[in-house]
Amino acid sequence: MTPLTRRQFLWTSAAASLSWPLGSARDKPLVAQQARTAPGARFQHGVASGDPLADRLILWTRVTPLDPGSTQPVDVRWRIGIDPELRRVVQSGTAQAAGERDYTVKVDVGGLMPGATYYYAFDAGGEQSPIGRTKTFPTGGADRMRFALVSCSNYPAGFFNVYQCIANRPDLDAVVHVGDYIYEFGEGEYGAGLRINRVPQPPREAITLADYRLRYATYRTDPDLQEAHRQFPFILVWDDHEIANDAWLGGAVNHNREKGDWATRRMGAYKAYLEWMPIRESTEPGVHLYRTFRYGTLVDLVMIDTRGLRDKQVAKDNLAGLTDPKRTLMGAAQEAWLFDQLRASQRAGTPWKLLGQQIMFARVTAAGRAVQNADVWDGYQAQRDRVLDFIEREKVRDLVILTGDAHSSWGFDVPRNPWNGYRAATGEGSLAVELVTPAISSPPPTSFGGVQAQDMSAALRVLLPHLKFVDGTRRGYVIVDATPKVMKADWYFVPDVRVKSDREMAGASLVCERGSAHLQSA
Repeated sequence: MTPLTRRQFLWTSAAASLSWPLGSARDKPLVAQQARTAPGARFQHGVASGDPLADRLILWTRVTPLDPGSTQPVDVRWRIGIDPELRRVVQSGTAQAAGERDYTVKVDVGGLMPGATYYYAFDAGGEQSPIGRTKTFPTGGADRMRFALVSCSNYPAGFFNVYQCIANRPDLDAVVHVGDYIYEFGEGEYGAGLRINRVPQPPREAITLADYRLRYATYRTDPDLQEAHRQFPFILVWDDHEIANDAWLGGAVNHNREKGDWATRRMGAYKAYLEWMPIRESTEPGVHLYRTFRYGTLVDLVMIDTRGLRDKQVAKDNLAGLTDPKRTLMGAAQEAWLFDQLRASQRAGTPWKLLGQQIMFARVTAAGRAVQNADVWDGYQAQRDRVLDFIEREKVRDLVILTGDAHSSWGFDVPRNPWNGYRAATGEGSLAVELVTPAISSPPPTSFGGVQAQDMSAALRVLLPHLKFVDGTRRGYVIVDATPKVMKADWYFVPDVRVKSDREMAGASLVCERGSAHLQSA
């Protein structure tokens, strides 16, 4: 099953300075100027930061060996300071870039001040990396959290114009990436990059650890992706294409015996992901990507993994399988952990609980119709019912689900049954809301192709009473603003990804008032 077919599940603010104080008007141009300098031989993949907490965050880079045949580690010095020129360094240290981690370097820097902007750089072999900018999360009351929500960045499908548009913004606290950071397919299988000089390496499907490492290295040479990483801390979780199409715990749609042992492939993909992403690594055995971030007393961002630990998908017409309570998207340990996180957040009185995850949660299968996509939560109905049961039982309020994967834009109320006991006008019966970000560069679903796109959108609004917004054709991202009383989501779209540009246009704006679990047009 190709990814295009898989996604045919559709049936036939003025307070920016509060988010990121820049210190002085000259700071941003100075740092931006450094980023435009051509990368040196040692730091061809830029710098990045991620997983910000109140007192610590991850710094990342990769040191390219000057001798490709060498296996010797490279000594690296890192510095973090409070000014763009790094004249006021507050911490520094050394690390090694070694072959067993593909010469990537990750430093978990602690002892930082909450809610503070920092600048950082690496040095190796007499060369300095670009200077990055990052930020810790606050501890006390916060008036606003603002971040970009993204997914589905496909290198040969087009330019990463969305990343450049995000990098042009000075006011984000983070970038939340909910999966498909890379695609494992070979050139021409799901995006033709030859004409625009964006052929992924290796040019065939990524299968081995070496393949995945080279694929990440290709993506991270992209200047727009580098700039977004350099400007903001990222909070990430993977989806299937960091491994293989429609992956599950024991296999994937496009994996067979000829491609080798699945467990070896899966763990190779996981190892490369940990090496190349600025995320904090768990000491737990196996795949463990779920974690929580607290933004002052305003937001708890809970990131879960619905891909690496799931049971196999069942056939769309297998009603017994679709409703089987033994089947899971998360695994028992992660499910219990998720419930603990939401319970603690509700009891703490945190205004907003954000659930970062990969696949569409809201029901898109109407009563009496066959499930069209068994890879999303519609294909794991008992698991979704357990989540909704927990939300009702524990009286969890103000939950916003952040979703990618669909290559299209959606805004949903999330009632248990949109066709029974839910009022679309008021949101009565809704337990949460869901925001689905479009792709950065991957193709839109073929269901929205050509002249039928407008008709499809109109039909969906009739068939799905809980649907508040849909756009099935454009690439882009979502800016999410959370304040003590309102959560606001703004979709932005880029006009084309086959032409390099930083042009963008505003799309829909939806708001959710605290206590309502209901999206309305802004």
